[in-house]
Amino acid sequence: MSQDSKPEAKEGGGLFRRLFGRGGHERAGTDARSAWNARTTLDLGDIQGFILRGYKMPMVRHFLLTAGAPAEARRMLGRLVSGDEADAPQITTAEDWHVGFEPGPDDNPADVPRRKPDYCLNLGITWPGMLALEIKDRVPALSFKSFGAFIEGAAERAKLVGDTGESDPQHWIGGFGAGGDHVLVTLHAISPEAMTSYSARLSALFAEADAFREIWRADGMALLEVKDGELVPTFKVHFGYTDGISMTTIRGGPERYLPDRQQPCEPWLFVLRDEAENYFVPEPQELGLNGSFAVFKMIRTDVVGFEQFLQSNKDRIDPELLAAKICGRWRNGTPLALSPDTDSPAGGIPPEQLNNFEYVNADGSGDPKGLRCPVGAHMRRINPRGQPVTGQGRPGGSNNTHRLVRRGLPYGPVYDPSRPSDGIERGLLGYFINSSIENQYEFVLGHWVNDSEFAGAVRLPPKSKDPMIGTQDPAESIFVIPQANGAPIKITGFSSFTTTKAAAYCFLPSITAIKFIANLG
Repeated sequence: MSQDSKPEAKEGGGLFRRLFGRGGHERAGTDARSAWNARTTLDLGDIQGFILRGYKMPMVRHFLLTAGAPAEARRMLGRLVSGDEADAPQITTAEDWHVGFEPGPDDNPADVPRRKPDYCLNLGITWPGMLALEIKDRVPALSFKSFGAFIEGAAERAKLVGDTGESDPQHWIGGFGAGGDHVLVTLHAISPEAMTSYSARLSALFAEADAFREIWRADGMALLEVKDGELVPTFKVHFGYTDGISMTTIRGGPERYLPDRQQPCEPWLFVLRDEAENYFVPEPQELGLNGSFAVFKMIRTDVVGFEQFLQSNKDRIDPELLAAKICGRWRNGTPLALSPDTDSPAGGIPPEQLNNFEYVNADGSGDPKGLRCPVGAHMRRINPRGQPVTGQGRPGGSNNTHRLVRRGLPYGPVYDPSRPSDGIERGLLGYFINSSIENQYEFVLGHWVNDSEFAGAVRLPPKSKDPMIGTQDPAESIFVIPQANGAPIKITGFSSFTTTKAAAYCFLPSITAIKFIANLG
């Protein structure tokens, strides 16, 4: 692939590159982490890039495809990994492509870049897609025996993760869960011009020889705000919080990570590898090794309802403090664990330290009762750190086997509080990446997000769920905010603030695997 000869994106590209060019949270880690990275055995050129690297591009477009002529569809996938950029846009790998981005620990900034980041391209295949591409028919040894959730699919397992009511698969859009959702192609771009250009190329490619038919597409984009009289992209989500601060550190991974007190995750939790402790790599090996799995979701966020909820409780607790207690961070990203009383502590907190904290230490000290950050807060549920919880039973222990890598961007315009009822839908689009959908994504959503018993020795109310993303019944919903002196504040009667609009369980094949599929004839 040779993108070096392509012109820089002109209109808008410079602005996007200034903000997204160097990720604010790609900073040097400890010497120990650098040593782990130096010993990496990950085959970065064979692994799809978004598994291990955050692209930090300001816009994304997701294409949902249904297969037409199977042989032509397989050949088309092969063109995406042929190395011939003139013929087709190429799948982005996890190799060094540091132009405009901070190099990782093993990237040489002096090297000629192997990827010019005006776009990044990735794809996932559902189990119905594997069948429609006739892979099972042509590969007798095909086996996903450790991955029953992938074979059953997102719609069949929706209840396990709280996708009920308005989030039930019967309400999903775009053909998701109906059997024709075969391949998801995701295009990230650095500018509107790059998005338009590569989208047009992909659309033409999909349609050639009846390979695929596009049945749905959706766009995400970083939220914009005015800074010095100019609109600039941000790392915020629609609820107003700064996002992307807490990164999943992968041992031997190609990125630099913010320092934190958690042990790094083993790479087999995100890349399918033989040394994995809780699964067998899909067979044949050329199909399974270096792949991964991901849950694609489109999630509508009820921004109006969330803001009204905060204001409705202002007589009991300051709305911004309530927003912080619900999330576990103030809206500017400052964690309650480091600053429970203000989002602007004296002296400030350096950006590289915003993730460097623990909830419960090995000796039981810290914030075991949630006086600083409630045990039931969103952040503490999706990553309990050292809190003894279901699946991790001792103070200061590791919950790494349930960790996720999240890649996503908002959709819809910035919420304007002066026009709350504008009728415009807002939400998030993206992937939860993991090697085991059952043990990572489904475990977190089923046990930590939508179950009151997750917190072990800390007793939460029986109907307590994640106040931000949990599936709530207003007749039963409750969120408890402990107080150092006096009775806890109990917030009740709130509805769900998120709704699943679409979901798919995807296999993320390696470059070798895509070539293997393409060569099946």
